[in-house]
Amino acid sequence: MDNEYYILESGQKLGPFTAQELMDRPLEPDDLVVMPLQSQGTEAHLMPEFREYFIGEGIYYPMPENTASYFLRLPAYIIDFIIIIFGTEILAFILFPGYMSHLIGIFSIKFLTDPKLQENLMKHETEIIVIQLVIFVVTILYNSLCEAGRMRGSIGKFILGLAVVDGLGYGLTFGHALRRNLGKTIYEVLGLIIGPLSYLAYLKILWSFRHQGIHDQMAGCFVVKRNK
Repeated sequence: MDNEYYILESGQKLGPFTAQELMDRPLEPDDLVVMPLQSQGTEAHLMPEFREYFIGEGIYYPMPENTASYFLRLPAYIIDFIIIIFGTEILAFILFPGYMSHLIGIFSIKFLTDPKLQENLMKHETEIIVIQLVIFVVTILYNSLCEAGRMRGSIGKFILGLAVVDGLGYGLTFGHALRRNLGKTIYEVLGLIIGPLSYLAYLKILWSFRHQGIHDQMAGCFVVKRNK
């Protein structure tokens, strides 16, 4: 005989339901599920019998265990950085070949070894601002679009088995993902105050509950390991 389950909703005990009937409702990760002899409910995502259901639905409820893969976020970032830099350069060559030729003339390999060229760096302040602005916008859009898409994260995160989810384990909308990525500008603001030490703020991911960065907390998001 199938187990019987009840749902606690607004103080009322609804049911009984079979496991399949609960999943057909559909079942939400934070639904309080009660067995016949229990008086207190258990959140559905904590019950082993519903684990495969939530994974099959693409719902990864953030817990200390599946958010503990924070050490994979740095290699994911490196992968994404390479993709963004080379992707932006290729796209810029296609759309603005003349301007890109102008930039190459300024920032050639010779620039790295010639002190005289480096001394004249401030003469090219406009070009530097343009490059920084383009990389900033592309990075924000790239991450936001990827996180709101089927991959649930950037290409680097997807390769390493990570996903960005909301507080219930669902994927993000584009607006939610955009808010998360714009939140990363907090590190740039801190940089104006304390310089490179601002990036130590990322280390908060190591000890915070469910391993959130400041930008994750601002947007109510979590980075989880998909197969945990």
